[in-house]
Amino acid sequence: MEAAPVNIIQYFDGSKQGLIPLFQRPYSWEPRDWNTLWDDLMAQYAPDDRASHFMGAIVTVPVKSVPVGVGKHLVIDGQQRLTTLSLLLAAIRDKAASENDAPTEGIIGDFLTNRHYQAPDDLKLVPTQVDRAAYNAVVSRKDLAAHEETRVVQAYRHFLGKMDGMDDEGNPLSTREILATIQQALQVVMINLGESDDPYLIFESLNHKGKPLNQADLVRNYVLMRFQHSTAAGGEQEVAYEDLWRPMEALLDASMPEFLRHYGMRGGRNVRKGDIYTACKAEFEKLKDVDGVRWRLQEMKRSAEDYATFIDPDDESSESLRRGLRAILELDSTVFYPLLIRLYQNRRDGVINDDDLAKALATLESFYVRRSVCGVPTNALNKMTLELCTNLPEAQPHVWLRERLQGGSGSRRWPGDDEFREALLTQRLYPRRKLARFVLDALERAHKHKEPVDVSSSTMEHVMPQALTDPWKNDLGPDYVSIHERWLDTLGNLTLTGYNSELGNLPFSTKKEKLRNTHLELSRDILEAEVWTQEEISARGRRLGEMAVACWPQ
Repeated sequence: MEAAPVNIIQYFDGSKQGLIPLFQRPYSWEPRDWNTLWDDLMAQYAPDDRASHFMGAIVTVPVKSVPVGVGKHLVIDGQQRLTTLSLLLAAIRDKAASENDAPTEGIIGDFLTNRHYQAPDDLKLVPTQVDRAAYNAVVSRKDLAAHEETRVVQAYRHFLGKMDGMDDEGNPLSTREILATIQQALQVVMINLGESDDPYLIFESLNHKGKPLNQADLVRNYVLMRFQHSTAAGGEQEVAYEDLWRPMEALLDASMPEFLRHYGMRGGRNVRKGDIYTACKAEFEKLKDVDGVRWRLQEMKRSAEDYATFIDPDDESSESLRRGLRAILELDSTVFYPLLIRLYQNRRDGVINDDDLAKALATLESFYVRRSVCGVPTNALNKMTLELCTNLPEAQPHVWLRERLQGGSGSRRWPGDDEFREALLTQRLYPRRKLARFVLDALERAHKHKEPVDVSSSTMEHVMPQALTDPWKNDLGPDYVSIHERWLDTLGNLTLTGYNSELGNLPFSTKKEKLRNTHLELSRDILEAEVWTQEEISARGRRLGEMAVACWPQ
């Protein structure tokens, strides 16, 4: 390894090419970053007051097995600075051309391109795939119309605009002096790794320890490093990125890190949010050749496609599976996702079919709903899921899953019918809004109305109101305080309605009139009661409890 402070412009001297690896993040500097660089440059603009300005480090490593052409090296760190400086140089070049300053235009042309070489060896810097077309258009002076929304072109336009400004004396800025400032003042530490140095260990030390990249970025960088880099189209690394990794990122976007965490847990290993990279690296390190890495990436991509339906169930073609995935999402029971990755893989492999998978989802839903209603602590669920992943059999996993969960006890139990009924009758369900809403929605659907009502626009309503008025106190009798405290938030006193803002604290008889035309079965059964006291609430709670036992069987 060699390290030395140099003027950054020396990076662009000579016939060579810097390659920004495909796994690097796209160009991401913003106006505030461009302004900072410009302000630093202007601080050194005056020739009599020019000093060195340090910009950080540039880390490169030679590309092994380089074909005939210019010498090539990977830019392991510093790509944002180099890309920005290249765009600034292109802007200076084009400003100089508009002023008929041919010498400045020619000098910069040699900084940006290898004059005597053709593509793919012509550019001094080759950005990552996402930015390549826009960058080529800027440097090669092509039409930028198709790239105006890119950061690359926006940076170029930004610097073009800056050069229309004035110096401290009020004189127009000189392209020659701006170029001279770059040549004389901007310094970096250039770290050149040898072919025997491990570029990923360097990359890891620069990026993982300080964590400027997210965990998914680090995994991507490590995995794609396992493939041979090539500037030619169709190279191993480019194919792996374009065909396998990039589709996952496009599909999952911000959910990519969480997918990688759940994917890493599918075999029973616990992966914390801060350990995603470490866990994935350990898994890929076991694969000794590039074919093994490619196979694992292919498997990961298929699981990513499955995972996309977990977080957006509407993409699932099967109605029964759509409903099951939507239930897990609405209940926020994503702790089961590692297990779902395994079960969906079983379906792809033909071990189970859609019906079997739907039964497994229904099992998990019932297990989760009953435990939640009965107040069973959730802190055991993560460990339980990992154990299920570890022991999940190849043969009939959906049958094994049900039997395994039925055998749990204590904090691992699947509450039976009696415990579930009692909890639905007496537990305060309303404070757990997400669970209460899920239960009410499911019970409304369970009525199997011939013309089902869309409940998405309805809200939860207390029949006996949260604040008692005198008519309500009279109806409830002398023990109204204890009755209100005990029954207010229980299932028997909750319903769905589109009239929530109108009902408020109205007397029960008035509420009935308001609900007379409701199409929601949950509210219609309230209309049968003459008064609404603890007897009616308890009776309705028992009726709904029986329905819930049928909705979520053990």
